[in-house]
Amino acid sequence: MKRFVEVTTNPVHSEYQDESEPGTEFPFHPWLASKIREKLGREDLRLKLSEISCEEVACPVMETRIEVIDTTSGETTTLLRFGRKKEQINKLDLQLSFQKMQIL
Repeated sequence: MKRFVEVTTNPVHSEYQDESEPGTEFPFHPWLASKIREKLGREDLRLKLSEISCEEVACPVMETRIEVIDTTSGETTTLLRFGRKKEQINKLDLQLSFQKMQIL
């Protein structure tokens, strides 16, 4: 009988983090925060962005995650994920991320 092969993966860590308070944009992107709030229909949301990569120095950014936080409860209501760097997120990426979550 064959033995199972144990596979280990490198842990991930955040390369970059930023927050956008209600009514503000991210400093690296002119419209991303306002489009997310517009799509969700709430201008009072706080957005927390993280670029994620693996632990190795040469590892590229694997994805960008944006947590949508309700300012009244302080809880994360939505998690958007993008398979590219924060500066490269476009409107199609945003649309596809919402479609994945079935928020049309």
